[in-house]
Amino acid sequence: MTTNFFEIIAGLNIPGNWKITIQTEDNTAFTVSALFTALQCGDNAAKAIPPMLLNGTASELDKGFFETITVPVQQTAGLYTNMESYLKGLEAAKLASKQEQDNREEARKQAAANKDNGDIVVPDTKISKEEKKKAYDDAMQEVSELIKKLKFSDALHILPSIADYPHKEGELKKKTGYLKTQIALYEKALINFNAE
Repeated sequence: MTTNFFEIIAGLNIPGNWKITIQTEDNTAFTVSALFTALQCGDNAAKAIPPMLLNGTASELDKGFFETITVPVQQTAGLYTNMESYLKGLEAAKLASKQEQDNREEARKQAAANKDNGDIVVPDTKISKEEKKKAYDDAMQEVSELIKKLKFSDALHILPSIADYPHKEGELKKKTGYLKTQIALYEKALINFNAE
């Protein structure tokens, strides 16, 4: 007997892990549990996604199984992508924060060294305008690089905040709007591509 089950899964073009369990209650009633997970996702929230449960006869499941699961699987794959992008953005933010911590530690060391010399120096914990401008320029450069790679979610996560750069509000709002539009278009294109 030949089936096209695996060809249809390959046609979805969504890499990941499939866990499918089939329970037969008698020869006419089936319960199918289907769980799609990403190949890699470091976010523990991914474990909260429940499997899809389908009940029906053999002929009903033959006709409607893939029609029923295709859209939820595409949405789940998009969610995993967004989770992974978020984690990467969070890591970039931690690194940026580490740089700021290093700058503060350097100021403390300098103050301690001056104190040993009998000088009284109060370290300035504020970031200089030059450092702040450099951090902004570096972040915007990385955003541009991610946009070139079509990694719009990653770019949105590392985009500097308006609260930190109020004088760049117009530019940041424009860039945020652009990235959100691109994310929506990219996800729609992916859904349309996978539906064909």
